[in-house]
Amino acid sequence: MSSALAIASIATSVAGAGMGAIGAAKQGKQAQQLANFNAQVAENNAIAARQKADFDAKRAAREAKFFQASKRAGAASAGGELLDMQSVFDMDASEIALEQLAIKYGGELAAQAGQQNAQIARFQGATAASNAKGKAVGSILTGLGAAAGAASKLPSGPSPAGTFKITGGPQNEFFGG
Repeated sequence: MSSALAIASIATSVAGAGMGAIGAAKQGKQAQQLANFNAQVAENNAIAARQKADFDAKRAAREAKFFQASKRAGAASAGGELLDMQSVFDMDASEIALEQLAIKYGGELAAQAGQQNAQIARFQGATAASNAKGKAVGSILTGLGAAAGAASKLPSGPSPAGTFKITGGPQNEFFGG
């Protein structure tokens, strides 16, 4: 291998290693950003699940109160005594409270799932960033190894006069350079 070719091989190995490392680092950063975004979406979903459960529980309570009021009015208009109907009303109140608890429980389960999804997304992002750092280091080491291999093929000792000349720009013997 000629000296010029060996030097070119060294330069491309080092440049390739640098580009590979930069690409891996950018890929890791983008993966981390995407994971953080997904985590924020999951957290927002958890908040929305809790808010929906609270809203649904309040709506169910309003509907139940309206239903109880209409039952009381119906019982009173039919000539029934409210004291005789109290046990029925108490059962309705228990069912209403149970329904509200079930709604809130469902919302809390959905919120916990959202929080877990956020944690998973953050972990995936951290893993992707860590893997990208490993790829960047691997790229640099591979490039340095290739450069060292090319450097070992350079002739040892002084170069014969006139074989190559390093100047500020490319030299071309055919065009007077």
